Amino acid sequence: MATVTAISAWNEALRSTDAWSFVRYGPELEENVYFAKASRDDFVTCLKKYGNFMRSLHLCFGYSIENFSTANTGEQIFILIQKKCNNLAALHVEQEVPEGCLDVHCYYWPDFVCDVVNAIAVHCKSVKSISLSQPIVNWSEDNMFIITTNSPAARKITELELSSLSFLNHDGKLKELQNLTALKKLTIRREKVNNEILLHLVKHSLRELVLYQEEELSEEDQKDLGEDFWSEVKVICPHFKTDLILRCIMILKIIFPPNMPLRYLILDFLVNVMTKGIVDHISDCYKDTLRRFTYTNSFLENQEMGDSRLPVALVSLAQKCSKLETLEYGFPLSSFSIILIAQSRKLKSFVVPSVEVSYVSDMFRDDMTSSEDEYLNFLKSAGSCRKNLEATVSHILGYQWTLLDGQLKVNERIKL
Repeated sequence: MATVTAISAWNEALRSTDAWSFVRYGPELEENVYFAKASRDDFVTCLKKYGNFMRSLHLCFGYSIENFSTANTGEQIFILIQKKCNNLAALHVEQEVPEGCLDVHCYYWPDFVCDVVNAIAVHCKSVKSISLSQPIVNWSEDNMFIITTNSPAARKITELELSSLSFLNHDGKLKELQNLTALKKLTIRREKVNNEILLHLVKHSLRELVLYQEEELSEEDQKDLGEDFWSEVKVICPHFKTDLILRCIMILKIIFPPNMPLRYLILDFLVNVMTKGIVDHISDCYKDTLRRFTYTNSFLENQEMGDSRLPVALVSLAQKCSKLETLEYGFPLSSFSIILIAQSRKLKSFVVPSVEVSYVSDMFRDDMTSSEDEYLNFLKSAGSCRKNLEATVSHILGYQWTLLDGQLKVNERIKL
């Protein structure tokens, strides 16, 4: 700001919506509390001077919106946006919580957030899109937050991410979602939605769905979102996209119905081990849609893979899934299998922890032809050590590729 004051030409240039097409505040968690206070003060100054020219705002709070020992709390920021940002077209509000945090009460979104966001939706006439990421809501206080029928903001919410922390003291399905007729992308726990809720949203605007599942479903809930449901979704929206993040549950084929337009699949810390049969089922069902396959255990390393046929299934998955771009695998894998996977698909991201790699053959056969024998000798040489393996895969994929030093972990909150 001092530099702008010193150079008058810059000051004039900044008084234009072209200079403020996208403004991001935060993320606060990357700063300690003292720098975060100063950041809020600086952002308030910026809003006062240039808020009228801002077109798109992304607020990423890492500390309490309300209970923060600075004069410029989240409430002051929201009120200034309402008063100053007359040309605002898009608002994204995000709440981050430190990973592993055991007490989230100080991160609750107070009632004024709902009130001011609604006021922004009314008074900032140009606002077309409101996105909310991980609001921390205490539902026992009858706070239906911003998704009630008469909420002005509800008709402008285009993206909503509801993590586990967004459902404190909440039971049952979140039927109020049906009020969000402008919603284009929804991230939510699997047990909070059903056929009725999602079909209503798809018939309006919903185009992307991210489902978390971290507990076993009842038999009734398991029947929801089956093959017939996805057939109907594809008729309404042929380009619909679905992502699944599955943790701490038992993997069964019923979780992966045909016709689901599965784009990203992330499997972490499963109760049972994956089998070749399930991976083959995934390959067959989603060969035309799957772009990312992640399978790991964020809490353990150097573990048994369970089904010794999994490497063969992984090679087959890479061969069959024509849109696959990312493959992350945190279990034992031989250098042979890594090379075969790389040859099967030009992956943009291929992650394997170095501790899980063995430099031995797992594909010997007695009846090989001379050409097959020659290929096996190539695999033996290329996969004989880490240096040779990384050089070979780098050549195949067309970029510098290395094994991961450390454990393949999936963050508690995955942004897709």
